[in-house]
Parts: sequence; C-alpha cells; structure tokens
Amino acid sequence: MSIHLKLDNADFDQPKENHVQLQFIPASVEESAIANVDQYFNNYTTEVDGFLKNSLRGFPLNGCQFQVPESHRGIVFQEDQRPLDENAERTFKVSGIFNEFTYWNYDKVPSDNDKLKQALDWNNFSKALHTPITPEEYEAEQVKS
Repeated sequence: MSIHLKLDNADFDQPKENHVQLQFIPASVEESAIANVDQYFNNYTTEVDGFLKNSLRGFPLNGCQFQVPESHRGIVFQEDQRPLDENAERTFKVSGIFNEFTYWNYDKVPSDNDKLKQALDWNNFSKALHTPITPEEYEAEQVKS
C-alpha cells in the first residue's frame, strides 16, 4: 500500500483567518460528521490560573495553547474516500493548516512531563545539537574551559 499526500503552494498561502482551529483531545470519537464545536464546546471553555478548563462527556479537561515552532507548519490531511482494499493506494489532500492548537489532558494540568510537550521540545534540542558552530564560537568555548 502506498500513501500519496497532495500539496499545493496555495495551501500554505492561506490568510491566518482561514486557518483551522485545532483541538487535541484525549478521546476517540467514532464519527466523522461536522460538529458545532463553538456552540457545544468552546463556549464552555474558561481560563483559570493560566490554563484552560472544560469537560467532555463529564470528564474534566485541562488544557493550554501550543504554538507550532516557527520552523514548522501544522497541516491537516483528509482522505476523500477510503478504499475498500487495504492494499490499495490512498490519497490524502490538505484540508487545513494551523500555527497553534489547543492541547487537552484529562483531569491534570498540562506540564513539561506530557509526551506531546516533550516531542515539541525535541525540535529545539535537535536544532541545537545539529547546528554547526563557527570557528569563533569554538574559540570562545575553548577560552571558557
């Protein structure tokens, strides 16, 4: 099976007001219909002590806003129709882009211990690890030691 991702430059040139509002919720919903998120979820989101509060089906949610790193772009892909054969080729198209998203936890405040936060921090660590240093920076470090 192969997966094809369809990207056009126009997908990345969308004005900020056309970006999708993304919610990363620790739940699985067995439906793919349009949901009125503003009316039934966003209207009940409050901010307490710098964190977002809400609930989903009676479970308390604690959340925060995450910014996509400047060097990256958040992209949402969607498949028009899933093939019946699991070995068939699949094609996904861009259905939205985002620069920030809301991250939610069940019953605990988001922290540096969350796997998603650690994965996003890895970008900065990887950049620092793999960025070449100049001879001047090397000399400066030798003088310090």
